[in-house]
Amino acid sequence: MIVLGHNLIIKVNGTAIAGAKSCEINIQGEDIEVASATQQQWREFMSGRKMWTVSCSHLIPATGTPMRSNAAMVNTRVTLSLQTDLENDTLSGQAIVKQWSATGAVGALAKGSFSFQGTGPLD
Repeated sequence: MIVLGHNLIIKVNGTAIAGAKSCEINIQGEDIEVASATQQQWREFMSGRKMWTVSCSHLIPATGTPMRSNAAMVNTRVTLSLQTDLENDTLSGQAIVKQWSATGAVGALAKGSFSFQGTGPLD
């Protein structure tokens, strides 16, 4: 079975981000250069710490106060859960909401996007 894009759900503090259209999960490893007494022509590295980020775009709902509540989330710490419809296929961790933006055009749906910076493990 292949996981479809619409089956990847991002939840903030247990609530799915309304109308999420796309998302990206990025996990990176750090490279630490090490000095070698025997190797003078080639650089050598060892693995360092990891970091992760998540970004997603979503539709802005017409009910409640989504613009105000989304803007208020910037610089707050949230719990993110990333899950697919596969059994036991969930990642979760603490993240800081780094950015929220909204766009709108005449004749189109209003859209927003979030950027999250992970703090600690994503497991």
